[in-house]
Amino acid sequence: MLVAAFAVLAQTTLVRLLAVRDVSPDLLVAVTVAFSLGASPAGGFAVGAVVGLGRDLFSIGPLGLGTGLFALLGCAVALRRPGAFAGHFAVQAFFGLVCAAVVSGAEVLVLAAQGEPPGLRLAATHTAVYALSTALLSGLVGAAVWHWARWFGLRRRSEFE
Repeated sequence: MLVAAFAVLAQTTLVRLLAVRDVSPDLLVAVTVAFSLGASPAGGFAVGAVVGLGRDLFSIGPLGLGTGLFALLGCAVALRRPGAFAGHFAVQAFFGLVCAAVVSGAEVLVLAAQGEPPGLRLAATHTAVYALSTALLSGLVGAAVWHWARWFGLRRRSEFE
Protein backbone atom coordinates (compact mmCIF):
# COMPACT_ATOMS: atom_id res chain seq x y z
CA MET A 1 0.00 0.00 0.00
CA LEU A 2 2.82 2.36 0.89
CA VAL A 3 4.64 1.56 -2.36
CA ALA A 4 1.47 2.31 -4.35
CA ALA A 5 1.03 5.66 -2.57
CA PHE A 6 4.66 6.57 -3.24
CA ALA A 7 4.30 5.53 -6.89
CA VAL A 8 1.23 7.73 -7.35
CA LEU A 9 3.02 10.67 -5.74
CA ALA A 10 6.14 10.13 -7.86
CA GLN A 11 4.05 9.72 -11.04
CA THR A 12 2.28 13.02 -10.50
CA THR A 13 5.48 14.92 -9.66
CA LEU A 14 8.88 13.43 -10.52
CA VAL A 15 8.17 11.16 -13.48
CA ARG A 16 6.95 14.11 -15.53
CA LEU A 17 10.60 15.19 -15.71
CA LEU A 18 11.32 12.09 -17.81
CA ALA A 19 8.93 13.16 -20.58
CA VAL A 20 9.91 12.49 -24.19
CA ARG A 21 7.89 14.39 -26.80
CA ASP A 22 5.49 15.47 -24.01
CA VAL A 23 4.82 11.83 -23.08
CA SER A 24 5.87 10.53 -19.65
CA PRO A 25 6.51 6.89 -18.81
CA ASP A 26 3.97 5.34 -16.44
CA LEU A 27 5.46 4.39 -13.07
CA LEU A 28 2.11 2.92 -12.03
CA VAL A 29 2.26 0.36 -14.84
CA ALA A 30 5.85 -0.43 -13.84
CA VAL A 31 4.88 -0.99 -10.20
CA THR A 32 1.89 -3.13 -11.17
CA VAL A 33 4.07 -5.30 -13.41
CA ALA A 34 6.92 -5.63 -10.89
CA PHE A 35 4.69 -6.78 -8.05
CA SER A 36 2.23 -8.81 -10.13
CA LEU A 37 4.99 -10.93 -11.61
CA GLY A 38 5.74 -12.14 -8.11
CA ALA A 39 2.16 -12.67 -6.97
CA SER A 40 -0.69 -15.09 -7.30
CA PRO A 41 -3.53 -14.06 -9.64
CA ALA A 42 -5.54 -12.82 -6.63
CA GLY A 43 -2.50 -10.92 -5.37
CA GLY A 44 -1.92 -9.41 -8.82
CA PHE A 45 -5.56 -8.36 -8.93
CA ALA A 46 -5.20 -6.67 -5.53
CA VAL A 47 -1.96 -4.92 -6.49
CA GLY A 48 -3.52 -3.66 -9.70
CA ALA A 49 -6.68 -2.50 -7.94
CA VAL A 50 -4.75 -0.50 -5.33
CA VAL A 51 -2.46 1.10 -7.92
CA GLY A 52 -5.40 1.75 -10.26
CA LEU A 53 -7.39 3.39 -7.47
CA GLY A 54 -4.48 5.73 -6.85
CA ARG A 55 -4.40 6.52 -10.56
CA ASP A 56 -8.15 7.20 -10.57
CA LEU A 57 -7.88 9.61 -7.65
CA PHE A 58 -5.30 11.76 -9.44
CA SER A 59 -6.55 11.62 -13.03
CA ILE A 60 -9.27 13.39 -14.95
CA GLY A 61 -10.52 10.19 -16.56
CA PRO A 62 -13.67 8.34 -15.56
CA LEU A 63 -13.56 7.14 -11.95
CA GLY A 64 -13.12 3.37 -11.79
CA LEU A 65 -11.47 2.95 -15.17
CA GLY A 66 -7.96 2.80 -13.72
CA THR A 67 -9.01 0.55 -10.86
CA GLY A 68 -10.70 -1.97 -13.14
CA LEU A 69 -8.09 -1.86 -15.88
CA PHE A 70 -5.10 -2.16 -13.57
CA ALA A 71 -6.79 -4.93 -11.52
CA LEU A 72 -7.30 -6.95 -14.71
CA LEU A 73 -3.74 -6.24 -15.88
CA GLY A 74 -2.32 -7.30 -12.51
CA CYS A 75 -4.28 -10.54 -12.61
CA ALA A 76 -3.31 -11.25 -16.22
CA VAL A 77 0.39 -10.60 -15.55
CA ALA A 78 0.29 -12.87 -12.50
CA LEU A 79 -1.36 -15.62 -14.56
CA ARG A 80 1.27 -15.40 -17.32
CA ARG A 81 4.39 -14.95 -15.19
CA PRO A 82 7.36 -16.95 -16.48
CA GLY A 83 8.43 -18.47 -13.15
CA ALA A 84 12.20 -18.40 -12.66
CA PHE A 85 12.68 -15.66 -15.25
CA ALA A 86 10.12 -13.26 -13.74
CA GLY A 87 12.80 -11.08 -12.15
CA HIS A 88 14.78 -10.61 -15.38
CA PHE A 89 14.98 -7.09 -16.84
CA ALA A 90 13.81 -8.18 -20.30
CA VAL A 91 10.75 -10.00 -18.91
CA GLN A 92 9.80 -6.99 -16.79
CA ALA A 93 10.26 -4.69 -19.80
CA PHE A 94 8.17 -6.94 -22.07
CA PHE A 95 5.26 -7.06 -19.64
CA GLY A 96 5.59 -3.30 -19.14
CA LEU A 97 5.42 -2.77 -22.91
CA VAL A 98 2.29 -4.90 -23.30
CA CYS A 99 0.52 -3.37 -20.29
CA ALA A 100 1.41 0.17 -21.38
CA ALA A 101 0.00 -0.51 -24.86
CA VAL A 102 -3.24 -1.78 -23.29
CA VAL A 103 -3.50 1.28 -21.01
CA SER A 104 -2.82 3.65 -23.90
CA GLY A 105 -5.41 1.89 -26.06
CA ALA A 106 -7.99 2.20 -23.28
CA GLU A 107 -7.25 5.92 -22.97
CA VAL A 108 -7.72 6.39 -26.72
CA LEU A 109 -11.04 4.51 -26.56
CA VAL A 110 -12.21 6.71 -23.66
CA LEU A 111 -11.32 9.85 -25.61
CA ALA A 112 -13.18 8.52 -28.65
CA ALA A 113 -16.24 7.71 -26.52
CA GLN A 114 -16.20 11.24 -25.12
CA GLY A 115 -16.27 12.64 -28.65
CA GLU A 116 -12.65 13.80 -28.67
CA PRO A 117 -10.86 11.14 -30.74
CA PRO A 118 -7.18 11.93 -31.37
CA GLY A 119 -5.79 11.70 -34.85
CA LEU A 120 -4.43 8.31 -35.86
CA ARG A 121 -0.88 9.59 -36.26
CA LEU A 122 -0.93 11.37 -32.89
CA ALA A 123 -2.40 8.31 -31.14
CA ALA A 124 0.18 5.98 -32.71
CA THR A 125 3.10 8.26 -31.82
CA HIS A 126 1.85 8.75 -28.28
CA THR A 127 1.30 5.02 -27.78
CA ALA A 128 4.72 4.11 -29.15
CA VAL A 129 6.64 6.62 -27.03
CA TYR A 130 4.52 5.86 -23.95
CA ALA A 131 4.86 2.08 -24.29
CA LEU A 132 8.61 2.10 -24.99
CA SER A 133 9.46 4.51 -22.18
CA THR A 134 7.21 2.59 -19.78
CA ALA A 135 8.85 -0.69 -20.83
CA LEU A 136 12.27 0.70 -19.97
CA LEU A 137 11.01 2.03 -16.64
CA SER A 138 9.30 -1.31 -15.91
CA GLY A 139 12.56 -3.15 -16.44
CA LEU A 140 14.39 -0.82 -14.07
CA VAL A 141 11.70 -0.84 -11.38
CA GLY A 142 11.24 -4.59 -11.65
CA ALA A 143 14.96 -5.23 -11.37
CA ALA A 144 15.13 -3.01 -8.28
CA VAL A 145 12.11 -4.61 -6.62
CA TRP A 146 13.31 -8.14 -7.28
CA HIS A 147 16.88 -7.36 -6.23
CA TRP A 148 15.91 -5.62 -2.98
CA ALA A 149 12.80 -7.63 -2.11
CA ARG A 150 13.31 -7.14 1.64
CA TRP A 151 12.94 -3.35 1.24
CA PHE A 152 9.42 -3.94 0.01
CA GLY A 153 8.32 -6.02 2.99
CA LEU A 154 9.10 -9.40 1.45
CA ARG A 155 11.13 -11.45 3.92
CA ARG A 156 12.15 -14.29 1.68
CA ARG A 157 12.55 -14.33 -2.06
CA SER A 158 10.34 -17.44 -2.18
CA GLU A 159 7.38 -15.36 -0.89
CA PHE A 160 7.79 -13.14 -3.90
CA GLU A 161 8.20 -15.89 -6.46
